[in-house]
Amino acid sequence: PSPWLPPLPALLPWTPPPAPKPAAERAAALPAVEYGIVDLPAQQTRAPLVLDLDRAGHLHIVGSPRSGRSQTLRTLAAALGQAHGADDVHLYGIDCGNGALNALTALPHCGAVVDRNQTERLGRLLDRLSAELTARQSILGARGTADLTELRGTQPAEERLAHIVLMVDRFEVFEREYTAYDNGSYMERMIRLLRDGAGVGIHVVLAGDRVLGSSRFSGTTEDKIVLRLNDRQDYSSVGIPTKSAPADPAPGRGIRTQDLSEAQIAVLGEDLSGTAQADILVTLGRELTERESSVPLARRPIRLDVLPDRVTYADALALHTHGGPMRPLVAVGGDTLTSLGPDLADVPTFVVAGPPRTGRSTALLTAAESLLAAGTGLIVLAPRRSPLRRLRGRPGVAVVITDAEVTAEEFRQALGNVPEEHGVIVVDDAELFMGAEIDPDLALLARGGAGTGWGVLAAGNAESLSLSLAGWMGQVKRNRTGMLLSPQGLSDGEVIGVKLSRGVVGQAPQPGRGLLHLGDGTLRTVQVPFVEALEADL
Repeated sequence: PSPWLPPLPALLPWTPPPAPKPAAERAAALPAVEYGIVDLPAQQTRAPLVLDLDRAGHLHIVGSPRSGRSQTLRTLAAALGQAHGADDVHLYGIDCGNGALNALTALPHCGAVVDRNQTERLGRLLDRLSAELTARQSILGARGTADLTELRGTQPAEERLAHIVLMVDRFEVFEREYTAYDNGSYMERMIRLLRDGAGVGIHVVLAGDRVLGSSRFSGTTEDKIVLRLNDRQDYSSVGIPTKSAPADPAPGRGIRTQDLSEAQIAVLGEDLSGTAQADILVTLGRELTERESSVPLARRPIRLDVLPDRVTYADALALHTHGGPMRPLVAVGGDTLTSLGPDLADVPTFVVAGPPRTGRSTALLTAAESLLAAGTGLIVLAPRRSPLRRLRGRPGVAVVITDAEVTAEEFRQALGNVPEEHGVIVVDDAELFMGAEIDPDLALLARGGAGTGWGVLAAGNAESLSLSLAGWMGQVKRNRTGMLLSPQGLSDGEVIGVKLSRGVVGQAPQPGRGLLHLGDGTLRTVQVPFVEALEADL
């Protein structure tokens, strides 16, 4: 520091920038946001430390624990939210620490903050960002524009693509836990965002320790702020000569690697405790939510709802807005939580496969209840003890067959007794009917030979069903729709026509948690609702 400049302040309060103009009056270019100050002794001056989304790529915040990394992310989030509209900047967070980023969810700009233990939700976030990256590359290529800033200049205000900022706290934990997870697919998607995201307006702000000095990550940006590192030898690994390393910088004090200038990160209030800083961000979030209330839903960041561990049938039915006599409710899931299930008028079969006691029968019962509510007639095959036997005598249920040796004549008579225009055969423990006398009849139904008014719902042991190559179950597998509950082997994917990765198999069974495939090549993690009356009986 120059002797002609006073020392940088140890406490730098953040000054909120002016609110943005109404969307219709905003320029395509976004103003840079200040999140600290930088000392420029050669020029005998100080300048704001800024993040300019129109010109910047990614940003690395490097430091040891308790050096101010998380606070830097919170200050940046506050600055971006205050300066920009929720239709111009979308925020997402991956919190691999102790929840410092959770307060970001109060901002209307924030789509989701994902905890490191929410592996499935983290995968959805990376998938969503990867898909957005691909889509934006196609748009830029079709328009012949170099980057998002140039593209936004050619678009009307109501159609401009938003800048996306992904913040990752304690990146060293992410790197340690996800480098090898699922054959490295999570880390590969993160590397792709770092490699290709900046040009299409996807900016990654990584806060981590010396791991960011690795050649794998350090080359993705020149914009780095190095806070305190516990070992002075680590400074050289992140681009700062050891002789230029500070002796014992205070939290929030760092060095900008571009020019080795000293910088001080701003804080949101004089109380430096994490709780107080988070409370200020939450209060700001309430103010910004009111300010941004006119932003249409389509222009806001995409939500990534948490998939609940338990959901009742009544709650799931409230989400079932696209039901019908051939569209049963099977599970809930999706980025925005909704009901999911097959269209049996399109593909006449749906199979639920998994180990015992993972919720196969519960899934069938949920689907059966929703079909009965839609006025569909049912035939139930339940050769073993099953909650589906409780449907005996219900209006719309033609018969409940408990004998695995049922004859073809008895089965055809039951088909003729279905009281409704649409009929579905619900088969529990389906492996017991492979090669049975009614196999040809079930195969005809599975092929859709009885018309679009008939369908088959089946559930069974995944290992047994995966071995079937012929008969009615072979046709069910060829239809390539179904749900796997707690898959234990890669071969389980053959039952529903998908190829599984190692990251989703072999985990401890979690009743009702499954992978849904509706024939479109997309695997969705879902949760099967439980029927309250059934649980009370159990």
